Amino acid sequence: MAGMPYVHDRTQVSRVLDLVLNATTPAHVTPQHLENNGFPMPAAAQVWGFLRAMGLLDADGIPSDRWTAYRDADDPPSVLHEVVADRYAPLVDQVGAGAPTDAELETAVGSNQQEHAAHVVATFRALCRRAGIVARVPRGPVRPRREVLHDIGDLLRRSVDEFEQARRCLAHDLTRPAHVAAWNSFVALAFAQLADDDFAALRTSKHRAELSLDDLMRAVHGRELIRLLARHELVAADDGTVLDDVLRRRNDCAHPMPYEPDLAETATYLSSILSLSASLTEQTAPTAPEAPSTPPPPTTPR
Repeated sequence: MAGMPYVHDRTQVSRVLDLVLNATTPAHVTPQHLENNGFPMPAAAQVWGFLRAMGLLDADGIPSDRWTAYRDADDPPSVLHEVVADRYAPLVDQVGAGAPTDAELETAVGSNQQEHAAHVVATFRALCRRAGIVARVPRGPVRPRREVLHDIGDLLRRSVDEFEQARRCLAHDLTRPAHVAAWNSFVALAFAQLADDDFAALRTSKHRAELSLDDLMRAVHGRELIRLLARHELVAADDGTVLDDVLRRRNDCAHPMPYEPDLAETATYLSSILSLSASLTEQTAPTAPEAPSTPPPPTTPR
C-alpha cells in the first residue's frame, strides 16, 4: 500500500485500533488472525496492509515498536498523533492551518493516489478523531506574554542544567543517563524556540491546548518535535538526519535494552548535542543561553 494508508470502510479504523489497545499482542499478525478477531475477508487482508503501512507491523507482520508504544502508552492518542503526523503530513498541515473541506484534503493527497483520495481522506478523518487532531481554532485569550517569557526562561535554565547533569554522569562513567540528560537538554532548548503564541506550534489538538508546559512536553514525542523544528526551519535538512540518529541512541539508553555506550561514544554524543544546540540557537540568538562548554574527555573519575 504505497502513499498514505487507507481502508475502504472507515469504521474499521477504530475497530483495529481497539484491537491493538485491548487484545493480547500476538507474536505474528496475519489476515487470518484479523479474521479470527472479527474482520471478514477480504477486509481483513486490507486492514493487515493498513497496519503495515502505518508502521504498526513490520514487513513480516510482526508487531513493531510503534505498536508497543501505542498499546502501552499512558496517553495513546498522543502516540497515535505522532504516527498520523508521520504518515499523513500534508493532510495534518492542512488541518493545522484551518478547517479544510474533504475536497481540499483530497487535493492534498497527491496525484498518485487520486483514484483512492476519498478513501484516504475518510481514513484520515477517522484517525484524527482517535488521535485528537482537530482543525486549529481560536483558543481564546492566550496567556500574558510575561507568563510565556517566564516559561522560556525556565526552559533555557533547564537546558543548561540538564547538560551539566549529562557532564556529571559522563565524569562518573554513567553513560546511559548521560545520553538521556543530554537529549533532555536539547528538548528544553527546542521548546524555547517554539514558544511563539504560547507554544501554538505544539498545541495541535484541543487536548494539548489545555495542557501545562510540563504536560505538553510529555505529550510531544521526539520524532514529532524533530518534524516541527524542520517545518519551522529551525534546523537544517542535514541536522534532521542527525537528530533522528541522536534520538535513536537516546531511546536505546532510556529503554531496557542491552546497550552500553562507552565513554568515548558518550563524549561524542554530548558534543553532537552541543553542535545541534548551537545550530538551533542561531535562529534566535538574542534569547539563546550561553552554550555549555565542550564536554570533558572520557577519563576515570577521581
